Amino acid sequence: MSPSPHSAHVAIIGAGIIGLSCAWELAQRGARVTIYDTQPPGRGASWAAAGMLAPAYEAAAEEGAHPRLFDLCMESAALWPAFAASVSRASGRNLGFSPGPSLALAFDGAEAASLHRLAAALTRHGVESDMLLPEAVWDIEPAVSRGVHGALRLPTDGQVDNRAIVAALIAALHAQASVRFVDGPAPLEERKGRLCVEGHDMILAAAGWNTAAIKVRQHGEEFSLVNWDTALDEIDCYGGQMLSVAREPGLPSMTLRCGGIYIAPKPDRVIIGATMEPGIVTDHADADTIAQLRGEAARLCPAIAGATEMETWAGVRPGTLDHAPLLGATLADGLYVASGHYRNGILLAPVTARIMADMMLDGTSGALASTFSPARFAAATA
Repeated sequence: MSPSPHSAHVAIIGAGIIGLSCAWELAQRGARVTIYDTQPPGRGASWAAAGMLAPAYEAAAEEGAHPRLFDLCMESAALWPAFAASVSRASGRNLGFSPGPSLALAFDGAEAASLHRLAAALTRHGVESDMLLPEAVWDIEPAVSRGVHGALRLPTDGQVDNRAIVAALIAALHAQASVRFVDGPAPLEERKGRLCVEGHDMILAAAGWNTAAIKVRQHGEEFSLVNWDTALDEIDCYGGQMLSVAREPGLPSMTLRCGGIYIAPKPDRVIIGATMEPGIVTDHADADTIAQLRGEAARLCPAIAGATEMETWAGVRPGTLDHAPLLGATLADGLYVASGHYRNGILLAPVTARIMADMMLDGTSGALASTFSPARFAAATA
């Protein structure tokens, strides 16, 4: 039987956007929460991201993706306005949230064909989009290159300042008497077949690509969490490099996408990203890679070429083979997981928080949430 929401004490391992959002939702429902991390809160993939809230572009036609990933992304996008408002109100901070639209651009025949496939996928899902000719593109966003063939306007796809939402969540959680941050690893132990953290009723592993490597003490020795549920080993690392430039005349005011490139204007900077490097773990941006990324972005928006560079960085995304997260109870008694969000960690934060709170406090799981259980990987290899 699950503890009462008003008495449950949850240990969360990982203080990225997913762990912080889950802590926020759990605390709002009356639970007490302790958040453990060996790094400063919010300084991993969440800090390195661009804050894209792009269910249509990222998931509607993603080859090899979980068949319900688009539905999960759309559900979370619908939660973002209220989620942003509550965190902004509690923290007193501006999150730079915009519900959309974004523009997906095409500069050649292959890219135009890709946009038409995306539009067709959205039509099948009953989701609005608009195909635009070049003149209409320039009316909406004059910064776009005169070489554009056309664009797809995506009303569902917006953005938030990822660093602002992380900082706001941390501030809001620090103001909650029921929430505590611990700088260090969780004292996770195995006792009589159950994983536990002393004084807590249940545990949520939300440590990004490091989730499987979380340490458990058993009989005086330390073992990795993957020994208790091999499905966690499906969480892999995907490196990414990015840069930002100063807000200057001629730069776009709305989010632009083309292939793997995006240009995301924030209140104080414009983010350009991002590489996708499977199996790569790095926190260092390579100068040649950044130069190539900037050159590709300048194809979308020529003013990027001369814009003042502010920062370059690299991060590591946690992903799975079907590009969808692991959400739910693990095979280890007392342990839940929320990790593996791939390119959609910021977008999926509100729905992940709601799903995990439902499971952990109320013992409920809807049909959609159930399809993202870590058990799906065990079933696939059985």
